[in-house]
Amino acid sequence: MTRPKTFNPNHQTAALLPILAHIQSHLDEDLSLAQLAEKASLSPYHFHRLFHDTIGETLKQYTQRLRLERAAFDLKIRDATILEIALNWGFNAPETFTRAFKRWFGVTPRQYRVSYGRILDQQRQMNPTLLNELATETTCSRVTIQKLKPIPVAFVRNLGAYENVAFQQYDRLIGWADANGLYTGDNLLLGVGHDDPSITPTEKVRFDMCLSVPEPFQPDGNIGFQTISGGYFATMSYIGPLDATFNQVYHHFFSQLVQFKKIEIIGLPVIEIYRTTRINPAYALNETDIYIPVKKLDS
Repeated sequence: MTRPKTFNPNHQTAALLPILAHIQSHLDEDLSLAQLAEKASLSPYHFHRLFHDTIGETLKQYTQRLRLERAAFDLKIRDATILEIALNWGFNAPETFTRAFKRWFGVTPRQYRVSYGRILDQQRQMNPTLLNELATETTCSRVTIQKLKPIPVAFVRNLGAYENVAFQQYDRLIGWADANGLYTGDNLLLGVGHDDPSITPTEKVRFDMCLSVPEPFQPDGNIGFQTISGGYFATMSYIGPLDATFNQVYHHFFSQLVQFKKIEIIGLPVIEIYRTTRINPAYALNETDIYIPVKKLDS
């Protein structure tokens, strides 16, 4: 089943937007049908039907897929044990995690880690000259570690390849916020990438086009509300177009980030803050601040 790139603007679908935001930030907690149905103010039966009809997966399939994809991402970049990763993403027994992982990816977690290697190891082996050709010091700032405060946002979700995001949706968000008294003139424009496209099927890759807002609101059609979590992030500024070559900037970012000794890379979700009031992806002087979540290690 092929899912739409954005949610249909109807009342029933709007009821799911806060649920989806809750799921993606609470994957390590209880996400039972009964609990989420109550949160959506629906009976479990109607919630199950609405979720499946809208998302194309049952709640159990959806949450398990997200947990497995985040576990796979951790296997690529973290030095944590397989048991630690399994427990972190809600699998109480390593055997359960291994069986579910193999059903989805076709290999065991250990085989996946060995065959794909870790991003950190791959980045250390990449040719630094090539990286500098792809993203030079004139287009990317040095990497620093900063603490970001939580940001409440209105958002529209895009499903599909990151390079095909419909940036005109930001104009729609601004118009909507202005009409509803939430546009102040200095709202931030943000993008949030939730998935690793080398792991998640292309048609299911989630990207939230976001506009910061001064206060919470009820979902309106396919415009939802969520709070982007704060915390410690590695950050870098990039000057340039937001096209297919943007991928190369992330390679450059990681090549710098692996040099930091007192952090652990968490990696997802990635936050982009666009320093403009209107986005033109082709503009050569776009200024974008990229934030990759990290964990500070004790000295």
